[in-house]
Amino acid sequence: SNEYKSYLSAMVTAKIGGKQMAKGEKEILAENTRTLKFYKNMITASLILYAAVKWIQGFTWTNVILSLLSGIGLSFCYGSLKAAAKPSYGEGGNLISGGTDLNMEGGISDYFKDIIMVTCACLLLSLISDLFWYCWLIIPAFALYTLWTNVIKPWIFAPAPETPQQAQNEPPRKGMRQTKQRKQANNTSMGNQPMSAFNLR
Repeated sequence: SNEYKSYLSAMVTAKIGGKQMAKGEKEILAENTRTLKFYKNMITASLILYAAVKWIQGFTWTNVILSLLSGIGLSFCYGSLKAAAKPSYGEGGNLISGGTDLNMEGGISDYFKDIIMVTCACLLLSLISDLFWYCWLIIPAFALYTLWTNVIKPWIFAPAPETPQQAQNEPPRKGMRQTKQRKQANNTSMGNQPMSAFNLR
């Protein structure tokens, strides 16, 4: 839907430090086209090679399930990148927007590209041994790590907020300490005055 595409485009444009190098729309469109072509070729080559080798070796139910999950994940990630990078044109065919810059560092598009690369690597390495499918656990492990460091940990270890009563009581306590110190200083000076007078005599 259009709302999903707008939301995805907004998420992909997340930036580190809120700064981004200005680029022309034509340049962004050309770079996005090359990026999409690169990942499309990577996905296509990985799936064809995996299917060809497994056709010779023979499929197992584990191979079928994991390859289907891989295909679904790859389709979703590539489709999300393609939807975010979709350009928009005016009535006269003039380019208005080249789409979201997929090569911008710090955006959610980096996560999609990482998932594609990890999944393709698992597909190809599993031709050697099915144990390489365990490398796929890198994706949820990294997601949990990011969730812990950015959301859960700051929420758990955040300092307790100061109550209004504590905020109101702090200044008087400070004033009471200062008043007590002034009284002690006055008493000390008064105690020293008779001794000074006695010494003068």
